[in-house]
Amino acid sequence: MAISTPVSSASVAELTEADVQALRSGFPAFAENPGTLFFDNAATTQKPAAVIEVMQRFYRNECANAGRGFHHRSSILAARIEETRVKLALFLGADPRDVCFTSGATDSLNKVALSWGLGNLKSGDEVLVCPQDHKSTVLPWYNLRNILKRFGVEIKIVPIRLHREGNYELKSIREALSERTKLIAMTHVHHLYGLDMEVSRVREIVGPDVLICLDASQSVGHRNVNVSQLNVNFLVFSGHKMFAANGVGVVWVSPHQRTSLMPVTVGGGMFPLGAVEDMQLPLASLADMLESGTQDIPGILSLQAAIEQVNAIGVERIESWVFKLVRHLYYELKQLPGIEFSPGVDRCGKRRSYGIVSFRFEQVDSADLAFALEGEGVVVRTGDHCLSTKQDDDFLRVSLHVYNTLEEVDRFIAILREQLL
Repeated sequence: MAISTPVSSASVAELTEADVQALRSGFPAFAENPGTLFFDNAATTQKPAAVIEVMQRFYRNECANAGRGFHHRSSILAARIEETRVKLALFLGADPRDVCFTSGATDSLNKVALSWGLGNLKSGDEVLVCPQDHKSTVLPWYNLRNILKRFGVEIKIVPIRLHREGNYELKSIREALSERTKLIAMTHVHHLYGLDMEVSRVREIVGPDVLICLDASQSVGHRNVNVSQLNVNFLVFSGHKMFAANGVGVVWVSPHQRTSLMPVTVGGGMFPLGAVEDMQLPLASLADMLESGTQDIPGILSLQAAIEQVNAIGVERIESWVFKLVRHLYYELKQLPGIEFSPGVDRCGKRRSYGIVSFRFEQVDSADLAFALEGEGVVVRTGDHCLSTKQDDDFLRVSLHVYNTLEEVDRFIAILREQLL
């Protein structure tokens, strides 16, 4: 399916199974691997033909270094990168001057921690993190603490807890908060439990002066994410979790925070030497501060194609379809013997889950079960879930996206029954 054509009329409120089957035809991976159930979308998504074509076209016909010289290819690529930046900003409800490209969410989070933290934190300042978030949300702040300590600046990393349901324990945040709290690092949708982590409620608790760094890797492309409505200061995500190429990511920084940053990598494409010597750094855009060297040009171009794909489907319809899949999957899983659910959809009552269900069985090791499932063509996640804590490593995670179908869920349940009984 071409990305410029929606799967059905805009007047249709929700996707149908037939819509999704038509959508799948635009993803070569499904045509070439028809027997595979790809249920590991929280790790990465499959790529539509339009994304693959953009990258192939670059390497076959357009390969050059963007903005390096005045020849036609270089100039055209530079313009297309900026066009992608504009479309990305529109997608996020942002100003193009406030977004920059990185190699992924991990790179983005490290850039935020270093470019903001090195110049703004003083001894005694505190940063709140949740050890049960993804390591990339947590570890950059510990790394920042260790770097600062070498220069005689000692900050404190204060842990907060998750509620048994799988979202943040708000009481824990209130208890951790102090006059020295400068920032809280949090996630938008949890990568193992699949819940919305209640950004607005966290903002109410911490107040306007504590900065929020939000990892939106599991929400961008799955639901509407508008930075003008979120009331956060930093937002990051990876392109590969919303149909773009692996190796491209995004940082958005509130315009009020842009002047508080310092460059942490410098090189080609940035300000002249004299600006560094005098510390008179140009701040026309976030890219001036954080983008250096040759970028992943085909990856950035693929991001534009991915955004167009999401827009063609409709992000609200993506969210609604995935929620329908999760409800069906959860209902069927509950019928299986010996199942234990992680925090998330099983404990959150009527609150919406965003495509992720994690569980294990009393009678079988999750890693062994995942190995057996792979033999049946089912791709799921187990083992290390990139948590800083280890207590949830035995959960098997199923993560769904818009191209998954109810028929696939039923087939998965049938395979599970065969393996368990």
